[in-house]
Amino acid sequence: MGVIIYLLILGIAVYVFLGLLTSGATQQCLDIDECNTDGVCGKRGICQNLIGSYWCECPAGFTNFGKNQNKCVELNCDQYETQPGQTLPGFDSFLSLLRNNCLVLNNSTLSGPTRPLPTGDVLLTLLVNTTDVLQLDLQSNGHRSSSEVTKLLKTIEISIRLIAPLLTENVTRIETNHTDVEILVRRDKTPPKGPVSLTNENTQLDTTWETVIGDYQNYQGFAFVVLLSYKNLDSLKDTTSRQNLQLMSSALTVSVSNSNTTNLPQLINLTFNHLQSSDVDPTCVYWSDENGPGVWSELGCTSVMSNSNQTVCSCSHLSTFALLKGIHQKKGTGQLSLVMWGGVFVALTCVVLSLITTLWCRFVSRKRRGGNRLKQDVQLHRK
Repeated sequence: MGVIIYLLILGIAVYVFLGLLTSGATQQCLDIDECNTDGVCGKRGICQNLIGSYWCECPAGFTNFGKNQNKCVELNCDQYETQPGQTLPGFDSFLSLLRNNCLVLNNSTLSGPTRPLPTGDVLLTLLVNTTDVLQLDLQSNGHRSSSEVTKLLKTIEISIRLIAPLLTENVTRIETNHTDVEILVRRDKTPPKGPVSLTNENTQLDTTWETVIGDYQNYQGFAFVVLLSYKNLDSLKDTTSRQNLQLMSSALTVSVSNSNTTNLPQLINLTFNHLQSSDVDPTCVYWSDENGPGVWSELGCTSVMSNSNQTVCSCSHLSTFALLKGIHQKKGTGQLSLVMWGGVFVALTCVVLSLITTLWCRFVSRKRRGGNRLKQDVQLHRK
């Protein structure tokens, strides 16, 4: 009897299994065509649907940095063109390498055979090493001109915009004796949200992914934020200015994938560790080249907290930032000078008015005495 019950149960199990198997075979897997989504490959990208996936084909002049499901973005390779006498020492070969990478990425025609492209990690290492050499040159040869400093910062900015999307890791960090750089990269189909923070030995950046990305409609399928600190750019100043300005912190460059960084939707916070303990309130500044070769400016940056060892700055734009000592003292001197000259002017005016009043009084007094004498002579004559 037990054997019969066992065989009955086994038969029922086999029947149910075969039924489920037959039912699953009759269902068909349906492929979702991602290419039906507007803008999945960018404005100029061509979407190719695959079973269970898709890939974006970029026309000449556009690239998705080797990530087939990223949107196609336009690359301007002319900005990496080197010109005799216009490139900083040591950056000629590096910029030529970047331009070659750029031309390959955007499928442009190159003259001659092309070598395998170096990875983003290799390019970043070359950028840091080249920046180190230039900082050593600054130390040994003294201050460079403002225009050269501006050229250095612009070169680093355009280099990072090409290198960051080529990095393979989500977090990349390189630290040398002269430069410290950290890069965060996010690759998601939907834009990331929330706070983001980068920290090194002397500085900290606090912002949000919303600020890093900017307009979500221009989201490229990836986003990056960079904090690059210069440990030996104490000579980063306007050499044409007579101001005796002294850096109280390391200078740092902040760069993000958002191309519109002149007026951020949210303020960023930068925490600087002072190079030396000081009770003097420093000034939050950034390097501006809008009205000349380059100068430190306070526009758009304010100090929200400061003590003898640390200062927190809040800024509405991105650039290269630092803390300065002496700029307020210079302003105070200017204001004092203006007050002093105003006082001198008022004093001179009072002296002149007093002199005119004295002379007028003497003139009136003499006139009156002269009249009285004339009357006395007339009376004597009548007698």
